[in-house]
Formats: sequence, structure tokens, C-alpha cells
Amino acid sequence: MSSDDRIRLDFLVLGAQKAGTTTLHDWLAAHPLIALPTFKETHFFSHTKFAARGTAWYLRQFTEGKDEKFIGEIDPEYLFAPSAPDLIAAKTTANKFIILLRHPLERALSQYLMSLRRGYERRSFAEALELESVRLQCNPKGIALDHHSYISRSLYTEQIVRYRKRFPEGAFLFLRSDELNQEGYERICHFIGVPSATKSVDFGARSNIASTAKSGVLRDALYAPEGKSALRRLIVKAIPRSVKRRIFLTLDQMNQKPAEHDKSALLGSAPKESLAALLDDIDRLMPVVNLDLSDWRDDIARRLEA
Repeated sequence: MSSDDRIRLDFLVLGAQKAGTTTLHDWLAAHPLIALPTFKETHFFSHTKFAARGTAWYLRQFTEGKDEKFIGEIDPEYLFAPSAPDLIAAKTTANKFIILLRHPLERALSQYLMSLRRGYERRSFAEALELESVRLQCNPKGIALDHHSYISRSLYTEQIVRYRKRFPEGAFLFLRSDELNQEGYERICHFIGVPSATKSVDFGARSNIASTAKSGVLRDALYAPEGKSALRRLIVKAIPRSVKRRIFLTLDQMNQKPAEHDKSALLGSAPKESLAALLDDIDRLMPVVNLDLSDWRDDIARRLEA
């Protein structure tokens, strides 16, 4: 593929999952000079079934008039997927990368609660972390990789180094998720190369907050494999592709209610082995991203010693 054939992308937000990427997507989607896909997370560079739909399909996901705007995408799967950096380099012009980082244990818990809400998880948080490596070994490219990779996705260093090696001349902006406020938004806009549009953003709003399912029946119908759910088969086969995702997301949103979890107790149940892995990764991560993460390190060290 020649450089002229590559997809124009002016920036990518690579992740991390459960670190504020949905909130950032909503903020940047409201910017008059930025074009994003009409729905977050195309997975075009991380999942072969979406890549197989081709470049024309990917380009159709963006809003009209994109050529006059700064074009980007926000998809946290791109940070975690080992093959994504090579695909992005081969198929796009992307050279600016934004990575949001969240306290790694809190990120792991947030992913666990999402998997719990969607019916992919039935174990306790402690059991899920203890079983993670076994699950990933037994199901390296399936449900476990997407939905049980709690600690693996929170080990940021290797994921980031993959991109730094693949894009040695690339520009990277690293931001803590607790810095995702007006100042952080303005830094991101400056990095992309657009003036900030603060009047179009409600900085108090947060998207994709922790929730639980109102109906387990509807949850299982939405998230069960296509062959095991009549509703899923109807959405997949009988409804045009252009609208079925909106229907799916609408039904999923209607089925959510605020979660009532004792997060402090859940965090306190994390196995020592998981905590040790996170602590080691933070020490390696800080010089890579040039951020002060000492509060994360100290918190996990205290939990490890308790």
C-alpha cells in the first residue's frame, strides 16, 4: 500500500479501556473541527472481522464533511491489541497518539464490573483475578481476551512500548484519567492542533459510568453469542447494519441502572500476586510516560503490605 492509499487519520486515542475514553469521545465529537466515527470503537485495527469489511466500510463510519476537519478515532482496543500498531502504521497516516491512563487496580475493577453487567463474568473479583492467566491460556483469542483480561490490560508499559517502537518519530500525549477536566481537554485540543471549544462541552458530565443490568434476560439476549439468542439473531440478520448497532446500544442503555457495589471491599480483595504485578509495572511505566504516578505506586504498595 502506497502512502497515497493510506487512510488519513490526524490522531488516535488508543486507550486505555475504562480510563475515560467514552467521555473524551463525547467531548471531541462535539468539536466543530473534529471528525470521529459516528459510533465509538470501530475495532477496525484490532479485530479481524471488522478489518475484513474493508477500507470503504471504515471510511463510511465517519461524519460527512470529514475532509475539512481533523480526523481521528478513539478505540481502547488499539492499545491492548498486539497487532494494532503494525496495522495502523501500514494502513493510516496516524502519527499523533493520545493515551489516557487510570489507576491500574481501579481500571481492572471497572472492567470487571462491566463484564459482570454484561453477563461475561460470574466469579468474584478476587477469583476472576486469580483465574485470569488460566482463562487467557485456555481462550487466548476469544471471550477471555476481550472480557477477562483485567490485570493484563492494566499492565500499561509493554502496550505503550509497542507503539513507541513502531512509531519512533510519533508524537505521544499521556494523560491521567483524573486529569480529564477542562485543562486536560484544552491540552488534548492543543496536541491535536485545534482550538479548544469549551462552550460545546459539559465538563461535569461523565459517560459510561458503572452500572448493572435491570434485566438479566435482556442482558443475556443482547450479549449471548449470536447462535444462542433469538433477539441477537434478529438484530444481526433482519435489521440493516447501518442501524442495528444503534438499536443494540439503545436497548443496552435502557437496561442499565446505577451499580451498588462496595468498591472498597472489592479492591481490598485483590490477590497479592496481582498487586505485585501492578506495582512492578508502575515502576517501569513512570519513565516511559514521564508522569508522576507515585500515588498509584504507594496505594498498591500499601495494599500489598496489608
